[in-house]
Amino acid sequence: MITYGKAGVNIALGDVCSQIMSAAADSTFVNRKGKNGTVKVLEKKGLHRIITVSLGGLKLMLNSDGIGTKVEFAERTSRHDTMAYDLFAMLCDDAVRFGFEPVALSNILDVNSLKEETIRGLAKGMVNAARDAGVAVVSGEIAELGIRVGGYGKNSYNWGGTALSVFRKELGAKALKKGSAIVALEEKGFRSNGISLVRKIMEKAYGPDWHKKKTGGKTLGEQALTPSRIYTRAVLEMFDLVSAVIHVTGGGIPGKLGRLLAMKNCGAEINDPFAPCELMLSCQKLGGVQDAEAYKTWNMGQGMLLVTGKPDRIAAIASRHKIRAKVIGETTGKAGIRITSRGYFSPGKTLPF
Repeated sequence: MITYGKAGVNIALGDVCSQIMSAAADSTFVNRKGKNGTVKVLEKKGLHRIITVSLGGLKLMLNSDGIGTKVEFAERTSRHDTMAYDLFAMLCDDAVRFGFEPVALSNILDVNSLKEETIRGLAKGMVNAARDAGVAVVSGEIAELGIRVGGYGKNSYNWGGTALSVFRKELGAKALKKGSAIVALEEKGFRSNGISLVRKIMEKAYGPDWHKKKTGGKTLGEQALTPSRIYTRAVLEMFDLVSAVIHVTGGGIPGKLGRLLAMKNCGAEINDPFAPCELMLSCQKLGGVQDAEAYKTWNMGQGMLLVTGKPDRIAAIASRHKIRAKVIGETTGKAGIRITSRGYFSPGKTLPF
């Protein structure tokens, strides 16, 4: 079996390093004490932190992220106009899960070497993704760094950014209740997590040019490139109907939903999740990735989860935004999460987490 660790990603060490940097960052908050722009930690448990900046009566939040190695799919296919969807989804959808509305983004693009065609593709996607997220891009930087930036081919790059958001509603563990519906918003591809494992599996199965292999009328590269859905505008309309929002990225449902439920000593029964996309199932099969591992690594078809007492109204809003939504389970008083698998190896089996 090929695991995330064997693909070169050390999750445990990553958590340790995140704790080191988080502690260092926290020690700088004193620099704004008593001044306009005071920094506060509203909620903290483990690596989970909600940090706000109070400025002129407004409560603001900054969050940063990047696309990670998903950029390699663009490099392999020479198509760059979808990458902004992945970047903006990581930034904006992360902001709304804390009850904030993203308003502006800044980005930094590190390239091996400049190529006008690539930049035009990225710019086109940025305009479209910003429209879908309802945000403005207010600043950016392009740095040509030569061999300091690696990747596939001669025209490789890394792309990251920071979002500025305004507080709208308190969400999270405090408002969780047992017996609430869990509604999933469907994701049809990989978001920007677990990609190193995908690349490792594909290369081992089909060689260095795996992206050129065709299945179902599309190359594997085209399938892998499927952009992340940006849920931000739809979820903002749902704020009055939800008690918690979960962005299903690294750690999958067990990690993201599990961490939130543990704060309230709750659990969840997920008995009717969306099915993962075909490429996820293929990765499972080719890499021997068991269902439990897959649900901890990828979204497995659920891009975002909403805990609500009014699932029908949530579904109606999602429909207006052309997003498939359905009730996939409910919160319970029993600790842990149990997922009825729709993975490759044990469909229909209950997976305990």
